[in-house]
Amino acid sequence: MKKALSRLDLETRALLVSVVWLLVVQVAAVLAWEADLVTRQSALLHWLFVGVLPPALALWQLPEETPPAE
Repeated sequence: MKKALSRLDLETRALLVSVVWLLVVQVAAVLAWEADLVTRQSALLHWLFVGVLPPALALWQLPEETPPAE
């Protein structure tokens, strides 16, 4: 698994981590809502601020890669 991840470039790894994070936080928000720990609106806001914004900001701050010169 480490070898496969090390072969991926930085953007692909960051996107993979972001997608996994989004799914984990979304499942946690839905489970909290189903268990009546939070309301639907607060689960949605939690998912938005904890699940969506951090990966989006992290991907946005990645340095742009220049294409290799041929």
